[in-house]
This record gives sequence, C-alpha cells and structure tokens, in this order.
Amino acid sequence: MREKDDFYSTPEPMTEALLQREFKQPSLVHEPACGTGRLSKVLGSYNHRVISEDLVDRGFGKVNQDFLMRWERPCDYLITNPPFKLAEDFILKAIELGYTRHAWLLRLAFLEGQGRYERLFSKHPFDVCYVFSKRQTMWIGEGKPTSSGTTAYAWFVWGIESRRRIEWI
Repeated sequence: MREKDDFYSTPEPMTEALLQREFKQPSLVHEPACGTGRLSKVLGSYNHRVISEDLVDRGFGKVNQDFLMRWERPCDYLITNPPFKLAEDFILKAIELGYTRHAWLLRLAFLEGQGRYERLFSKHPFDVCYVFSKRQTMWIGEGKPTSSGTTAYAWFVWGIESRRRIEWI
C-alpha cells in the first residue's frame, strides 16, 4: 500500500549526492513538493536560497501551493522529490514553465514505459540521469523506512544540454 499523497521523505545523503555534481553555485531554487523540508534544508546548508512549497501542510514551507496549476516559474532552478504518481506531470509542467535546470529524485523504473517514452523522453530528453549504484531506503513520511530498502533510485536532470547520458553515484 502506498503512502497517502505519495509522501516519502528524502534522506539527506541523496540530496547531497546530487549537489556534489550539480547546482554547485549558490542559487535561488524552487522546491515545489517540500514535505517536512528535509531536501530544502540540505539545499540551504549548501548556501542555496530555497522557495519551499507544497500542496499539503506538513509544517514546512508555503502550503496549498499546487505546482501543476502554476502559470509562471518563481526562479530558474528546481530540485524536488515529487509524488511519484504525478512525476511525469510535474516534469512536463517544469518544461512548460521553462526552468533552466531541474532535478527530480525518482525510482529508476521511471525510465520504463513506451507511453512515458513517447510523451516525455522522446520529446524532452533529460541531460543526465545519476543512478545510485547502492540501492537506497526512502522513508514513509517522516516515520518508518519503506519495507524493503532495496529500491533503485536516480536523480533525473533536465537542462539546456539534453544529451541523455547516465552516470553513477
């Protein structure tokens, strides 16, 4: 059974792994699915200024903010762990809004599917996919780890290059 609203808290080392490779210059970054702020706090510790928002009130960031209903982007960069069931819609919205660079923490299985390939990857190739070579454990909300801890995750990053390369973390 899935967590309500697909809320799986982002472990700090997963965000740090991205920031060691991308978004190295302090910038203004949008986090549209901030949850309890774990990802946003890591961004702040790397000297990024963060616009933290979420549709659901989890005690952090500006709430009742529906990313899919946005008409304009608040800045050039976006980094998030979106609700998986809405990930493709979130990415297409970010592309529509014209973010310069955007990164998405997703299960590696996001690469699968002919429909997703036709709707997203064939028209909007990502720049780089950073695959975690060691499987990661995500947390259900802020409470308990997911049952197996054996899920393959990756950071998918879109930008101006669109070279569709894969690297390992």
